[in-house]
This record gives sequence, C-alpha cells and structure tokens, in this order.
Amino acid sequence: MSVQINCEQNCLTAKKIYDAAKADVFDAWIDAAKTTHWWGCEDTSKVQSDIEPQQDGCYRHKMTINGVGEHTVEGKIITFDPPNLLIYQMPGFSADQIVTVRVIFEQSESGTLVTLMQSPVHPEYQEIVSNGWRAAFERLGQFFDGQRRVA
Repeated sequence: MSVQINCEQNCLTAKKIYDAAKADVFDAWIDAAKTTHWWGCEDTSKVQSDIEPQQDGCYRHKMTINGVGEHTVEGKIITFDPPNLLIYQMPGFSADQIVTVRVIFEQSESGTLVTLMQSPVHPEYQEIVSNGWRAAFERLGQFFDGQRRVA
C-alpha cells in the first residue's frame, strides 16, 4: 500500500500499511536508534534523535536537510500507549501555535496500519507537511525492508 494523504479542515491524515508486527512498528517510532534511519523529508540525509519513550517524555529530531542545513523538531509526548497509540505536541509555524500529532497503530490482515493525524496544518503549509510525511512513511517502509540510512 502506498501512502495515502488527505488534508481537510486544517487536519492532515496519512495512512500506510507496513509488513511488520504492530509492536515493531510502534517501536520504530519511539526508539531513537531506529528513527535515525527513517525520520524526515525526502532530502533529509542525517537525523540525530533523542526520545524519552514515556508519558510526558520529550523528543528531539535534529535533521540535516540537503540544500537547507539543520532543522530541529522537538516536543512532548502527551499520550503513550504502546503499541496502540502515540500522541505528541510540538510548536507550530507561528510562535503561539501548538500542533498535535496522533499516531494510531492497528493490526490488520496484511500488516500494521499506521494512521497519523496532524492538526492544525494551515493551507499554506499543507504541501510541505504532506510531502514530508509521505517521504518519512515511505522511508519507514524501506526500514522494514532492511534499508538503513547511513549517517
């Protein structure tokens, strides 16, 4: 299944089925040694991750993006329910905005369905956010196929 992305009412939804157990897919989201191999947009060449995999834990992904330089995404885990649900918050594009990302992990007949919902995503940022998640979701599939990003 390719990545399915939809943006409606300032909410982005991304879905993909992975050929891996639900616990393994959840773990790939919260294990810093694994996120370094798949996190980031298409032009991300390196990621340094620090993750406190727990309720109220902090996370930080420092990405090296080709042609851009370094970009850091950080926030707080507000719901930690392995291997079913992960909700975290991070600063938005404006100083007073908080973005919430909800990631649901569901076992299906063909693998693990991951559904991500991010909001708000204002119309002017929908393309860049959609492209970033599409690339990350595809790279996560490559991770489960055995491909690793070399740092």
